[in-house]
Amino acid sequence: MKFAIFDLDGTLLDSMWVWEKLAYDYLKSRGIDAPDDIRAKLREYSLREASDVLKGMYDLPESGEEINDQMEKVLEKYYFGEIQLKEGARDLLQSFREEGIRMCAATATADHLARAAMERLEIDGYFEFLQTCKSTGIEKYKPEFYQLILERVGEEPEDVWVFEDALHSMEAAKKLGINVAAIRDRSAEIDWKEIGEISDIVFDSFPEYLEKTSG
Repeated sequence: MKFAIFDLDGTLLDSMWVWEKLAYDYLKSRGIDAPDDIRAKLREYSLREASDVLKGMYDLPESGEEINDQMEKVLEKYYFGEIQLKEGARDLLQSFREEGIRMCAATATADHLARAAMERLEIDGYFEFLQTCKSTGIEKYKPEFYQLILERVGEEPEDVWVFEDALHSMEAAKKLGINVAAIRDRSAEIDWKEIGEISDIVFDSFPEYLEKTSG
């Protein structure tokens, strides 16, 4: 491994509980009685795409962009003050730094939210750069998102690993020949069987990963 790409939400950050209730709480604040499974209907969409879907489903008067901005405002309190790292995340990043493995962070979360959490949790210094869907105009379920990273870092796919919890992102990386290290997050439980089939290593926590790969 020469380069590692780290997803944030559900991988380094214990944050999927926020996303699981975001659409429900947002619609509830608008006086809309949303179904309990609204998250399941939106799980494969980015926030921007989900905003357009919600507008269509509930005939909301705002534009998709405005709905996206409103939900990002809801997220700010979590990214600026509440979300924490997953167990062992910092230890893994430090281990990679000591081994000379280069790293970047890659996320579908808005730049200002991702940076706020990374800086507050003091992990931003481990990464050469942060790549987001908004900054590239490309969703994470598209191989082109990861192709940009390969071109930027100048490494061959076989020397690169992506640490990820979401199946659709793993599939995109795999299409380019990038290795996949999958961390199981409860939010992706429905995909665990497929995740086990597509990934090169699967683990429940970073301490487990370090144990599996040590020596």
